[in-house]
Amino acid sequence: MKNPFVIFWALLVVSSIAWYGFLVFYVGLKAGREILALIASLQAGQERDAPP
Repeated sequence: MKNPFVIFWALLVVSSIAWYGFLVFYVGLKAGREILALIASLQAGQERDAPP
């Protein structure tokens, strides 16, 4: 059987990488949605302010 410390640190490293990857994608998706909402809001404001 392997050393328990090796298993512990391996699990800790793998879980840290997985958590970091999850956060990168989660924040990226939320930021992408917010950017799309801001673009839509700015376009609606330009259409409203445009002369007839």
